[in-house]
Parts: sequence; structure tokens; C-alpha cells
Amino acid sequence: MKRYILILLFIYIHFSVAHEPIFGIGPGTIFKGGIGIETEYERNEKEEGVATEILYGLTEDISLTLRAFNGIKGFQSYGGRVKFRFWKRYAPGRIDALSVIVGVTHSVEKNITYGIVGTAVGHESRRWYFFADIRSGDKLYIDGAVGIRPWLTEYLKPDLVLLTELNYESKGGYNAYFLSPAFFFTYRNVAIKGGMQIPVKSEDVEERSAISVEIHF
Repeated sequence: MKRYILILLFIYIHFSVAHEPIFGIGPGTIFKGGIGIETEYERNEKEEGVATEILYGLTEDISLTLRAFNGIKGFQSYGGRVKFRFWKRYAPGRIDALSVIVGVTHSVEKNITYGIVGTAVGHESRRWYFFADIRSGDKLYIDGAVGIRPWLTEYLKPDLVLLTELNYESKGGYNAYFLSPAFFFTYRNVAIKGGMQIPVKSEDVEERSAISVEIHF
């Protein structure tokens, strides 16, 4: 019986708690052969539009993501990234993981291609979530997030996680800090997530927001 309970807890945390920050990035990958499709509305001080992402699990620990962004000014950017989860530790009701991210993004408007290099770490449990990442691309990004599941639900039941993120961006003399409340609602293989970035001690930066729908096959 004890072994059976441990297996159920492992299945729950591995498949139903595939959460990540909204504005940062986590270490999670999709299962081998899995496909994820996400459509996200994004708005910032310069642009608004819809981003589409397609995620594919090359292996349990390596995932490929393709992304395109179409703004009100037209097609703005496209790119892709590979995430390699090179370390993980499972325990009943908990996952700890560390990943590296490598990719490229091409700006159609500026006709510039940026390389992306970063790393992400995460702790996911039945109640609490902790994430941190650092990425270098068109800007330097440093993010941290804390999340909590207010109500512990059963597997395959509607599930809500509330997140608070701290986001930092830097490029040349530009520095911006954000406090970002967010949510992540899932029901089986469908997720609805969103949040708002609130500037803190940042000039010429307005509030930003994002909301998306994601489904895994």
C-alpha cells in the first residue's frame, strides 16, 4: 500500500504540476513525444499582439519550442529554443530540477537575430513553487517567482496556483524592475494562465500584461 501511494504521488507531481512562471521561465520539460500548443495575448508599452508557441518533447528531459509573434503592426518576430533538463530529483509530491536553455529569436522589424542562453531552476511541490532563471538575449533577464496552491485538489480536478514574480531587465543603460502577480489554472491537459507586470523604480516603462491558453497532447 505504501508503495502504491508513493507511485500515485509521483504521477500527480510529474504530470499535473507542470507549472512555470508567466514572465520568467522554469526548468520543466514536456514528456517524450508530447506536443503543447499555446496562444498568448501580450501587451507592453511598445506593442501588443498574439504569440503562438509549439512545444515538442524530444525526450523526457529535452524539449523544443517554436515561437512566433504577430503584433498590431504586423508579423514581428519568430524563433526557437531547446531546453535541456540535466538534473532532477524526485520525491513523493515534489520535483527539483535544473535546466539550460539555448535558442535564437529573429526580429522582423529590426532584421536582427539574437542568440538566447540561460539557465533555470525550480522546486515544485503539492503546496509550494519556487523558480529562478537568468537569460541573455536581446536583453539580460533575471527572474524569481514564488507560487502557492491555496487548495490541494485531487488529480484530474480543476487546479489553481497563485504566483508572485520579481522580474529584472537590463540593456545598456536601461534597467527595469517589475513586481508581477500571476495565476495558473489547469484542468487536466488544458491551462489558462495570466498576469501583470507592475513597474517598480523604472522610468519610461508601463504596466505589461499577458494571458494565454495552453493545451498538451
